[in-house]
Amino acid sequence: MKKYIGIWALAILSACGSNTPGKVTISGTIENAIPQGEVVLERFEIGQASPVKTVYSDHEGNFSMDLELSEPGFYRLNIYGEQFETLVLDNENIKVKAAGKAGEFIEATGSDDMDNLKEVYAYLDTYQAKMQGINQRFLTAQSEGNQELMEELRAQALELETAKVDRLKKMAMSFESSLVSLLITDFISNKTDEFAFLDSLATKLQKEIPNSSDVQYFAENVEAFRPAVAMGEVAPDITMETPDGEMLSLSDLRGKYVLLDFWAAWCKPCRMENPNVVRMYEKYNDEGFEVFSVSLDRSKQQWIDAIEKDGLVWPYHVSDLRYFQSAAAITYKINAIPFALLLDPEGRVIGKNLRGRALEAKLASIFGE
Repeated sequence: MKKYIGIWALAILSACGSNTPGKVTISGTIENAIPQGEVVLERFEIGQASPVKTVYSDHEGNFSMDLELSEPGFYRLNIYGEQFETLVLDNENIKVKAAGKAGEFIEATGSDDMDNLKEVYAYLDTYQAKMQGINQRFLTAQSEGNQELMEELRAQALELETAKVDRLKKMAMSFESSLVSLLITDFISNKTDEFAFLDSLATKLQKEIPNSSDVQYFAENVEAFRPAVAMGEVAPDITMETPDGEMLSLSDLRGKYVLLDFWAAWCKPCRMENPNVVRMYEKYNDEGFEVFSVSLDRSKQQWIDAIEKDGLVWPYHVSDLRYFQSAAAITYKINAIPFALLLDPEGRVIGKNLRGRALEAKLASIFGE
């Protein structure tokens, strides 16, 4: 479990509250015992893990520590500086079995929260193994120049990622009164697209753990992930310069279906998706489909070169060459690319981040084959 706690979790786990604080005992056995070896309990705070208590194992590797808790929280058990295990501590005792050597077994049991963690991490292990397999096949297909297989594998990766997010959301909502639900949000990368879920989770946890300052912090900050434009809303207008210095506006394309595409020459996933966008443009442009490309480049020449090299033949290319400080990126709350919205002729959002086969299927449903 040690490898999974991440930046978002560290950011929100500065303090936690509980209705039922109490005394917790953490005890266990270390197989490869170091007599008087240090076993350190560390508390996760903002950006770091701070030592809370240190005990020493005996000649047989046994150790035990008692901790008075005023609130539940996320901790880390550090065994000999070799093994680390994430713990959620509330009011249940924890039993630990460990090898005492890096890369070998370590297990903590004894509470509902630890069972929840085990369920989450077991699923993530399965997900990572599947994604690694897809990545390896993709690299082989890329080296062989097999474009068809590469496209198929991209679609599989997107489907697997979508399934991962759906599964994690169900876990988070199913856990009762568990801070593990907050940890789950660390593994949902596109939080803007999942704002409705995050907002619902905050409401749920405020009811279940009303005295938790951790939950309160989460609820107070979830608004930052509200999307700039939701499905069905009219996309904010964008007016920027083309490579030739002309001013173009997104609203100029009213009456057409528009793919609003945020990309950059330096963005490899963007460049990999470009051939599919070109193919869709060539197929449906005569029927009323346009592409409005917003570049987050900083170099004008690199931007122009990428347009030419990738054959992005549509005329609607704009940028202020300010990277993620671009006025459009700020308006749309863009913090990662590629990012795309599909707009209807009235400028309303009818699709988000449609790529590859998903974009093709959506356009086919609009224009027909």
